Formats: sequence, structure tokens, C-alpha cells
Amino acid sequence: MPTPLITLTTDYGLTDPYVGILKSRIVQRAPAIPLIDLSHAIRPFHPEDAGYWLFCCHSQFPAGTVHVAVVDPGVGSERRILVMRAGGQLFVAPDNGLLGLIAQSVAGAVSFHVDAAALHSLGLSAESATFHGRDLFGPLGAELAMGRAIPEQLGRSHAPILGNLHPPSVLPDGSLLGAIARVDHFGNLLTTVAARDMGARQSVRLAPGAAPLPRVRTYAQAPAGQCVALINSAAMLEIAARQASAADALSATVGQAVYVSER
Repeated sequence: MPTPLITLTTDYGLTDPYVGILKSRIVQRAPAIPLIDLSHAIRPFHPEDAGYWLFCCHSQFPAGTVHVAVVDPGVGSERRILVMRAGGQLFVAPDNGLLGLIAQSVAGAVSFHVDAAALHSLGLSAESATFHGRDLFGPLGAELAMGRAIPEQLGRSHAPILGNLHPPSVLPDGSLLGAIARVDHFGNLLTTVAARDMGARQSVRLAPGAAPLPRVRTYAQAPAGQCVALINSAAMLEIAARQASAADALSATVGQAVYVSER
């Protein structure tokens, strides 16, 4: 079997030493497995942001990859620790909505509540009430990647908290209702609508009755500053403005509705 990868997604930032400490604990248990920093700039205390990026990006990684995601405003509380198996990969995260979109969108996804006995058997304990990424999530990811832990043996199957992000729904008129999930640093509006969901629905609006946004294949097909809709590299519907911020131009925010229809 090829050596798996471990990815890291956190809201730790890079100013403080937290990422380095987390990596140290992982490397001590899995020294030969490559570590990939997916992002450490997730908005603090917004687990669904991390889950959205994992949903968009996990298909870019090989089977067997272990994704460790720690955006954990409930650290030290009774919130559960989850391991999810989905799409041939494993995800380790707190049960706070972070894995909700993947659970709803990836066929066959199944998750397990990691119990105290399983952690103890792996030599894991919460040394601190404030840094479970270091003490539990990172080392658990390493044990999974090394094959010394199997999700099904860590605890009972458990339906994760779904959080605030959901796949698009079909309205009575047949159109799709999605949402803006993230605004990236370019000001692009990243939605919950996957290209595979759209079918013949190609008209994109931010409000019912509004004029549809022009559809393009590339950013370069739009005049500078024009807001357009396109399918991005993650095969997700995106609203962008060429060389400008669509979020500013449209006064759009995370959570705002997106409508996709045939006309």
C-alpha cells in the first residue's frame, strides 16, 4: 500500500507556535508519513468553514489520506471526538458541525464516536483542557495513518452534528436553493452548489426575480469588474468578479441564499 498522507486544517494561524507543536506530536508517532497543511487560516471558532474546505478539497487527495481538522471552540467540554470514513479517506474532527457537509454529501460516509477506552488503549489522554489538537486529534490521526487504529474499533457509530451547511435543496418550481458558504481572500463567493447538482439549471441569482449572472468558463471571459457565475476547480458553483471582489460588488455575505434555475 502507498504511504498515506495526513492533512491539517485548523484555525490556529501561523503567528503562534500551535501548528508546530501539533506537527511535532504527529511526527513522533508517524515519522515517515508526509504532512500537508491544508489551511491554518480558518476563521476562528467557525468549524463549518473547515468542513467546507475539506468537502471541496478531499477529492484532490489519494485514498487512505487522513484529514485532521481542529476548529474546536468547545475544547475541554463534553463534545465528542469523531472519526469519519468517507470516500476512501478518514477524517478526525470534533463533533460540532465540522463534518456535517461531508456526512450529507459523500455517499457511504460513516462516523464513529471515539470513546475514552479507545483513547486510553492508544496511550492518548487530555494533558490540557485547552489543546486537544496536540493531545488527542493529531496523535489519533497519526495512529490511524499508521494502521494502529481502525475507525470501527474506536467506538460506536454515531450520526454527526450537521451544523449550518447543507447540500442544496430543490424548490417546488424545480430550481435549486443553495447558499454562500465562504468568501475567499479574492472576494469570490463559494457556494454549496456542486456542478453535478445543477443539471440543466444554468441561471444563477442571489435573489428571486433578479437578473441572472452572466455564465463564463474562465475569469478572463468577463470584463474587468463584472460579476459572473462559473464552475471552479473544486467543481463547485462560484460567483466571482474579474480582478475585483464579488462580495463587495454584490454586498454578499456568508449564509446568503443562491438560486439556480433553468431560466
